[in-house]
Amino acid sequence: MSSVGVSRIRLGHVIVVWLGAFGALRANEPVQPPDLTSGTRVDASRTYNLGATGLRGWIHTHPANFFDSVQGRTTTASRQILVTHVGRDTPADGRIDVGDVILGTDGTPFTDDARKQVAAAIQKAEEENGELSLLRWRQGATKEITLSLRSLGRYSATAPYDCGKSQRILDEAVAVLAKAPLEDDLWGSVNGLALMASARSDLLPAVKDLARRQAHPADRLPTGGLPTWDTGYRLLFLCEYHLLTGDTAVMPAIERLAAALARGQGMFGTYGHGFAEPAGDGGPHGPIPPYGPVNAAGLVANLALVLARECGAADAEIGPAIERGSRFFGYYSDKGSIPYGEHLPWPYHENNGKNAMAAIFFGVQGDRVGEARFFAKMVTASFRNREYGHTGQGFSYLWGAPGAHVGGQEALAAFFREASWHFDLVRRTDGSFTYDGDEQFGPGTTADDTYFGDSGYDGLDPTACYVLSYALPLRTLRITGRRSDPAIQLTSADVAEAVRAGRFDTERHALPAESLVADLGNWSPVVRDWAAEELARRPEAKGLTPRLLELAEGADPRTAQGACTSLGCMRCREAIPVLVRLLSADDPWLRTKAALSLRHFADDATPELPAILGAVAKLGRPGDTIDWDDPIQIAHGELAATVFKGLLRRSTEGVDRGLLHPAIRSVARNVDGMARATLTNFLERQATLEDVRALGPDLVEAASSPCPADTMFRNEIRMAAFRALARYRFREAIEAGATLARTQGGHGSESRTGEIME
Repeated sequence: MSSVGVSRIRLGHVIVVWLGAFGALRANEPVQPPDLTSGTRVDASRTYNLGATGLRGWIHTHPANFFDSVQGRTTTASRQILVTHVGRDTPADGRIDVGDVILGTDGTPFTDDARKQVAAAIQKAEEENGELSLLRWRQGATKEITLSLRSLGRYSATAPYDCGKSQRILDEAVAVLAKAPLEDDLWGSVNGLALMASARSDLLPAVKDLARRQAHPADRLPTGGLPTWDTGYRLLFLCEYHLLTGDTAVMPAIERLAAALARGQGMFGTYGHGFAEPAGDGGPHGPIPPYGPVNAAGLVANLALVLARECGAADAEIGPAIERGSRFFGYYSDKGSIPYGEHLPWPYHENNGKNAMAAIFFGVQGDRVGEARFFAKMVTASFRNREYGHTGQGFSYLWGAPGAHVGGQEALAAFFREASWHFDLVRRTDGSFTYDGDEQFGPGTTADDTYFGDSGYDGLDPTACYVLSYALPLRTLRITGRRSDPAIQLTSADVAEAVRAGRFDTERHALPAESLVADLGNWSPVVRDWAAEELARRPEAKGLTPRLLELAEGADPRTAQGACTSLGCMRCREAIPVLVRLLSADDPWLRTKAALSLRHFADDATPELPAILGAVAKLGRPGDTIDWDDPIQIAHGELAATVFKGLLRRSTEGVDRGLLHPAIRSVARNVDGMARATLTNFLERQATLEDVRALGPDLVEAASSPCPADTMFRNEIRMAAFRALARYRFREAIEAGATLARTQGGHGSESRTGEIME
């Protein structure tokens, strides 16, 4: 991995988007696109590839809503394309110049997203005679220009299966990839996987050479700041190589890497950039440094462990590690997308390839059919989510299509059909692919014909990503469908539901209220929330209140969850007692939804505070136990935020201490650092001498003992508890402070140590 890639992944690490009840996070309203024919100057450093034309161009990007970028609407308002690059000896060479503006296709100006319309025109030209007509503006004159592209034919209805165009694209991409060096690093492992997926026997000698270099000496373990990334991808490649070729020379390395990964896993089945700290008893599986899990790395590590076990690796830690990982990531099934770390589910159908990784992880196990089908269906619905990702969307491009393929050929065909415009837009004239992506959203940059991308994924060859996608029909590797379980295959009805879910965010606005009520119980947790939010905006929603109240306490948990969300968005006061009762529901996710919905009511829920505090105390459990139905105590943590960052944010004066103190004790024991941090305001600004005296042992414990989950926030409560003890000069603060100073770690420790000593 290049030094640039390492630094960007390490330093661009921690954007945690906390969405509450999945409400949209509004940004500035969209800026009117500039008229590029009027002399307006723009910063054209970020550009998009324009298919196999030889062109790159600047296209206006400005989502009206931060999450429009997640849904692939970054260029919706664009109607012009400024040409910024013309490749040598390409169809555009001599026909289009840098500085020209493309206004439309087939003699007609763009009437919608210019990027998607030019992609459609390219596809149409390649289906027919290759003639692409562009409406070109140059120095005040508009002219229709024809570019001669290669005729590749039309994608079949089952593409990339049984599709001549897909096969031609694959053959050319493999030829390009075969010329690239196979480096002995993380991204070299990806290239090796892609070459094996192509089923080209003539490429196996090069793959074998890479495998031997990655495997020897057998006792070598990755070093540096990103051992989970390096170990996970290296092990995945070696396992696929062994399963494909039977080469036993790599087995010692597989066994050693698998054992290291299994021992480096955290107690919840997660990984960070690096391995877990020692546990409290000195054994393995402690908290994840330096700021908590990175699921994009951890899912691949867990997947690699499954394949290592299939290869025959028998270390005693491997089986329990797979079980922990399966239970942690399985928690998100039917709740949403796999998040960045130990957080709420991401509220869209995909989050930079992590659902796809999860689908494959569960799919190769053989006994996790339910989870595999759910995540495969989520990926199938995610065709609008491909162009978003923390540090860039490279893992979306790498894992997306293989993840949909877990759901079967029909699921892949639906995903491919909806995303094929983008597949063809990032393909270049020589058969290679570009990478357009950067932090959150945005295109890439280029200066010449050797463009591979300028993002947090430097070193990841985009051609390798698309080789894996187009090679899926060959089913050469376990991650591309070899020995796939027919029980996981999605039905035609499943696929249709997934496609509808992927379009629902825009189509919901035209749906009648009755349809939205029905969608409160949709298979997709994302659609359930979208339906709930849309219903709450309707004038007729008030008349539906009695029905929603009944559904919230009904027998169907999905519908109850959706009704909870809608009642919260409506700020329906009649719902407050219902939501409070649901804090004791059997379904942990329904409890979470009730807690999140109560947050909408602010002080209106104060009359129910005694019951809410009772629920906080009841939901808590000791931090050294794991309830796999809610492993990181999300329901409890969200309720804690509702209380201590909401209802009691100003004052606890007059609150019954017989109810308040048990609630505080339970939150202080929550496994999650962010949940514990909800007590900071109370401890630093509100706690009286009597409060601190009553809570003394709990505060000493909170200051002395780091939380095991979401360690990014673990020092918040530790410092707040210490400050409360020190403010009233409790002698116990001395020992607690010394312990805190020795064990705090992490960002800002130098300033905390100074405060503790003072």
